[in-house]
Amino acid sequence: MNSFGELFRVTTFGESHGPAMGAVIDGCPAGVPLTKAFVQRALDRRRPGQSAVTTARQEADQVELLSGVYEDKTLGTPIAAIVRNTDARSQDYAKLAKEDRPGHADRVWRERFHHRDPRGGGRTSGRETLCRVIGGAVADALLANETPKLNVVAWVSQVGPFVAPLPAAGLTRAQVDAHPTRCPDVALAAEIEARILEAKAAGDSLGGAITVRIEGAPLGLGEPVFGKLKSRLADAFAGVGAVTGVVWGPADLEHRLRLPGTQFHATNADGTPSDVYGGIQGGLANGEPVLARVLFKPPATLTDHAKAGRHDPCILPRAVPVIEAMASMVFADLLLSFLARPHRA
Repeated sequence: MNSFGELFRVTTFGESHGPAMGAVIDGCPAGVPLTKAFVQRALDRRRPGQSAVTTARQEADQVELLSGVYEDKTLGTPIAAIVRNTDARSQDYAKLAKEDRPGHADRVWRERFHHRDPRGGGRTSGRETLCRVIGGAVADALLANETPKLNVVAWVSQVGPFVAPLPAAGLTRAQVDAHPTRCPDVALAAEIEARILEAKAAGDSLGGAITVRIEGAPLGLGEPVFGKLKSRLADAFAGVGAVTGVVWGPADLEHRLRLPGTQFHATNADGTPSDVYGGIQGGLANGEPVLARVLFKPPATLTDHAKAGRHDPCILPRAVPVIEAMASMVFADLLLSFLARPHRA
């Protein structure tokens, strides 16, 4: 299971301390504008060493497009891209060849496969997500070409006890990136940064949530039985290593679940559906913004090992472009299906 998607299919490869990591994207139609610089900008948002709140590993993550693109347009053939690893310190993981780290995949991987790469977590490393960001960049290019009104934006909405209010519609990725924590609430972002740095100094870690909002999704996108938009997105988000749950709709959904149905299902004043559905009804996009909160557990590398190595005390800021990439790949895949089959009476 190294591939994701059906019509728009992304296969990732490589290990954290191997020569390179990358992705092969199959199913992207010909003629979609796509430049190396566009993919590079996506990778720059995820790369390590961006600020004091992330890992100190210094990787430029320079992408090389090996196939599938000519004169800055896709050819309709498989797009292969790699990023070479240049700053791995494998000696930091020498002890882990014989020791299993609590909270990591070391033990279950060893017991199932009887052989593993302990350097940086190997294939189970969070570094594998750079491959998904490559796939997400190609998906974004396809979506921009076919559905220019669709807008996928994620942001850090919770770190530990700090919970940010829902920002207004029209939030941009540039606005999210304005602060190292990727929390768009300026005052709260400063508190979150201080708390992350405090945890880093103590060898501790923090979890929280990333909220993703997709505006402008074509009405009816998704499938009504298997392959619901909700289930496809949940599968995509849950495939990210540190994710521990997905909640649809507003942040206060748990409170609203206590209401009787006459209140829970009440429509908005203008007659549009309530936001309690997260923009999805019957498995299909209902025309409202798709809204989901993706829950992340605290990183499992702690205490002396965290202090000695180069690890993220809070993965959330760097996971924002990963969640966006997974959402974009789902929408690109469903869009190709939507366009390929009759869907109107």
